[in-house]
Amino acid sequence: MAFLPRALPLLLLAVVCIQLSGVLADGRDRCWCLKSLKKRVPREEIEEFSIFPRRSKCDTVEIILTLKPVNKSTEVVQRCLSPETKQGINLQTCWNNKNTNNTPTFKISNCFESHK
Repeated sequence: MAFLPRALPLLLLAVVCIQLSGVLADGRDRCWCLKSLKKRVPREEIEEFSIFPRRSKCDTVEIILTLKPVNKSTEVVQRCLSPETKQGINLQTCWNNKNTNNTPTFKISNCFESHK
C-alpha cells in the first residue's frame, strides 16, 4: 500500500505529458484551411502567400493568401485558396521555381518580376 501513494503522482505526470505531447504534435500537422476559395483572387489584392504541403494529419496542399490592407486598416486578412484552381496551380509553380530560400511566406510580386 505504501507504493501506491508514491506511484500515483508519477502516473498522473506521465498522463499529462502524453496529453500535452499529443496537443503540441497536432498543432503543426492539422489542416488550417477548413474552406478554400474556388474563385480567383485579383493579384492586386494579394500581398503574399504561403504554401503548406500535405502533412500527416492534413492530406491536402494548403495555399494561404495574405491580402493587402483595405482603407488603411491594420487588420491582417488571410484566405485559403484551393490548390486545384488555375491560380492555385500557378502559385504552386511560382513557389517551387522562385522560392529558392524556402521562406515561409512569399511576396506575390516575386511571381511576376520581369527578367531583363
